[in-house]
Amino acid sequence: MESLLWNYAEFDTPEEVDAVFRAQRRLSIGHGLLFLVVTALLPVLHVAWPAWSTTAVWGGLTPAFMAATVLYPLFCIILAASYTMRANRMDEDLLGRVQTPGRAWEVAGEPAQGDP
Repeated sequence: MESLLWNYAEFDTPEEVDAVFRAQRRLSIGHGLLFLVVTALLPVLHVAWPAWSTTAVWGGLTPAFMAATVLYPLFCIILAASYTMRANRMDEDLLGRVQTPGRAWEVAGEPAQGDP
């Protein structure tokens, strides 16, 4: 019974899994560094540029307030979406499998069992 549950996932070689791990690690480090730089940039701008938190730009809002309430959350959402899409595409490209609705993972280009 156990072989029926797990045999569909046994087609990835250790080398393929290592390659995916290395690629995912590079992607994670790159996105993590971008997040760190942009997050550290906000307080640096606050200290280095006094007009950042004192000059009213639109409706009495300062650039610091607009960045903290609108731009930074938008940046985080875009960064998370970018990472997720790239990571999923990388998994599909490097491991060569796709998931179809109602079916288990299949090797790309090969018909599933029971398909003509």
